[in-house]
Amino acid sequence: MSAGTPYIVLAAGGTGGHMMPAEAVAGVLKNKGCKVSLITDKRGDAIGNALAGFDRFVLDATSHMAGGLVGKLKALVSIGKSTLQVRKRFKAERPDVVVGFGGYPSLPAVLAARSLRIPYVLHEQNAVLGRVNRHMAEHAAAVALSVTYTQRVPEWVHTVVTGNPVRQMIAKLANLAYAVPLGAGDIRVFILGGSQGARILSDVVPAALAAFGNDCRHRFDVIHQARPEDLERVTEAYKAAGIRARVQPYFDDVGSVLTRSQLVICRAGASTLAELTAMGRPAILVPLAIAADDHQRANAEAVVAARAGWMMEEKAFTVEALHEKLETLFSDMGALRDASENMRTLARLNAADELAALVISISKKEGKA
Repeated sequence: MSAGTPYIVLAAGGTGGHMMPAEAVAGVLKNKGCKVSLITDKRGDAIGNALAGFDRFVLDATSHMAGGLVGKLKALVSIGKSTLQVRKRFKAERPDVVVGFGGYPSLPAVLAARSLRIPYVLHEQNAVLGRVNRHMAEHAAAVALSVTYTQRVPEWVHTVVTGNPVRQMIAKLANLAYAVPLGAGDIRVFILGGSQGARILSDVVPAALAAFGNDCRHRFDVIHQARPEDLERVTEAYKAAGIRARVQPYFDDVGSVLTRSQLVICRAGASTLAELTAMGRPAILVPLAIAADDHQRANAEAVVAARAGWMMEEKAFTVEALHEKLETLFSDMGALRDASENMRTLARLNAADELAALVISISKKEGKA
């Protein structure tokens, strides 16, 4: 590393919702001449296509969400151990800025940075400031928000609205037009459960589509992300209904799938919504009911308020209710077109650039660049 080259450490993990924004920012920072490393956990490391080629340090850690008194004690021990490991790493090669993307893996990295007086930035993907970010916000150089109306942000915290970064491959496809289903042509539906899949979507969607008449069923062209243990039954359900479907546990080519999709049925995770807004794809959103602070509901409500999609709570997400909603949408394709246009109004395509610029500016203020 040459003198004056900023060294930035990104801390993210757990799910694609944390890893994908980190990957987007890492690419911009690298292109601007920064050295970039990743601190993650085993789940983040298992998302093999994320931040490939970047130096990484994998924490052997227990989630702070572990239940019960024993679980919480184990989590505290794990956090302490991981923080000491990260401190040792930072002492060997001191970062100019540490960026935490929320979730468990960011906590030891940010704690280590704070103890060593290394400036750190927090990025919040959701419409509710997460627990780790709330606890660590007070001493952050900045808290970068994805939306202006983010809830539970302390008044004294320095915030900057950057948006939620999307991967370069998504940003490049953002200007492709939305194709409204017409006549007797295909109706292309993408069922996306996030990086971990979603069983409720596999339970409900195939049956709701199968409830259509034969003429309509033959028009469906479905791409469905399902958990590995659900692949066989979901595939068989579509086959029995005569519906064309590709069912996989994970899609590396989400951008190309979204390009051809006319309706997305998915969770309301922040990264999923950032990609939908970038590409202007209308969606039926099913917020994860157990999400911390009910943040997926807050994410979905913003989309509904913009008339860019429709929310169905888990308790109301039944085969009958979804079938009725789909019948309405497919009988009035104009609603899908309007939702697509409205979805685009929520996009912030320059979010990765804005967040990277913020991080570099903080590095310069520290006299490191």
